[in-house]
Amino acid sequence: MRSPAAAIAWEFRRRHRWGFLAFGVYLVVLAVIKFAVLGGRQFAFRDEQAFAFAVVVPTTITFLYVLAVFTFGLDGDLAARESIYPARLFTLPLSSDALAGLPMLYGCSAAAVLWLATRFLGIWPAGVNVPVIWPALLAASLVAWTQALTWMPYPLRGLRVIVTILWLSSLDAIVLAALHFQASEPLMLTILAPHVPLAYLVARSALRRARCGDVADWQRLFTRGDVSASVKKRAPFASASRAQVWFEWRRHGQSLPLLVAVLLPFELAMLFLFHETAGIVVETFVIILLTPAVLATFVAATVSKSTASASDAYTLGAFTAARPLSDVALIGAKLKATILSALVAWLLVIVATIATLKVSGAAPVILDGAHWLANAIGPLRAALAIVLALIALIASTWKQLVQSLAIGMSGRAWMAKRSLFATLALLAIVLPSSRWITRSKALMAALWTALPWILGALVCIKTLVASWIALRLFAKRVLSDRTLVIAAACWSATVIVLSAALAAIFPAVIVRHYVLIFIAILAVPLVRLAAAPLALDWNRHR
Repeated sequence: MRSPAAAIAWEFRRRHRWGFLAFGVYLVVLAVIKFAVLGGRQFAFRDEQAFAFAVVVPTTITFLYVLAVFTFGLDGDLAARESIYPARLFTLPLSSDALAGLPMLYGCSAAAVLWLATRFLGIWPAGVNVPVIWPALLAASLVAWTQALTWMPYPLRGLRVIVTILWLSSLDAIVLAALHFQASEPLMLTILAPHVPLAYLVARSALRRARCGDVADWQRLFTRGDVSASVKKRAPFASASRAQVWFEWRRHGQSLPLLVAVLLPFELAMLFLFHETAGIVVETFVIILLTPAVLATFVAATVSKSTASASDAYTLGAFTAARPLSDVALIGAKLKATILSALVAWLLVIVATIATLKVSGAAPVILDGAHWLANAIGPLRAALAIVLALIALIASTWKQLVQSLAIGMSGRAWMAKRSLFATLALLAIVLPSSRWITRSKALMAALWTALPWILGALVCIKTLVASWIALRLFAKRVLSDRTLVIAAACWSATVIVLSAALAAIFPAVIVRHYVLIFIAILAVPLVRLAAAPLALDWNRHR
């Protein structure tokens, strides 16, 4: 490196080059659509949904990625007390001013470039006056404050999430109020201008504390008696596997319930405020149901790490590799901890939502929807559909927690980065084109006709890959014959039960039953879960 400052730039460029490449692909797609497809004509969306799919959703996803990269949110635990700023960067011969300022400069610049590129390359709704400067400053302010608040050490687990959400929500409220009163662009710039310098001062102070290991601990205020005495009284674990499950739960199992508990009150407050508006109640109810699965995608980054101390890399630490546990036991401990995490999070959602619907007076809106569904498809089918939907939501939350487990256990950082690149690139291409496809009756008819063949091809690919993984597990003796047979039987039973439930809800007149079997096969996790112990075995013995 020519200078220590260049090491910070290299840190982002090298570790996230595939994500930045996806960022570039997104901008190229916007440019191609505007100049190559439309020929630079003055064309604008008149359909708000089309605009959302083509511009708003991809831009939001890209901005969240920029936010996660430049806050080091992909490497740390958001619910932890310690700063998520990588500790290894504290050893660089740089002052705390530079350690705070350089990532903030890069992050704010990336957010501003994203907005300016979207502003000039995106296709906007007709009759909308889109400003140029102050939204870029707003994006930079959000990045800067998120960096400052997430790099700060906190005395309690989860307090980081609470403080960040409250502060960013306050900033958004100020901006929305200014827009409501039709503030001019100079006034908006005046409001937003101080935020980046203030965020820098907070970030510099936070890194000075984190660099010295100054992390307050208020946990003792919420415990009775001597903490060390309570630890000594703990009964010994019955086995090493149970100890590992406890370790995984303490390490990342509490993060998802904690994040849900922090965000849920803000969402439930909408039911009190707009309980008389049916549309807002339904939208809020849907958002609440999707919250655990969405938050699970952020927690999954820590679940997939192979070692608690390896927060900045995918390497397997010697402490983990030398544990007296098999690869299956280590993976099983993670799976048990994530199952418990998903169940606790959903228990909070179900209990709090039912109580809020009853107290707020918004329950009749949801009950009317349930009655409509019962009248449309029958009471038994409606009840089965509701139960199956709830199980699917809980299962999808758990699936989000463990879907990147095989990649994280492999120790191959390039796999995680290319997977992220592929996901972002796919979203940048699919979302803008999906609206165009759905508006074409001919394309929709062709897609519906080809759907069984597409699903059948995906089932064949999944079966072949799963068979190859099973053979590798058997050849390397990672799993015993009995375990392989039991796992295959459990997976097959789950597919059969799910297929039967789908067939009971959807008659054959609407969807052929073999199509439902294909959907069940693709929905039940297999390949990535089976690959996790194989990946850990390779990482453990390389």
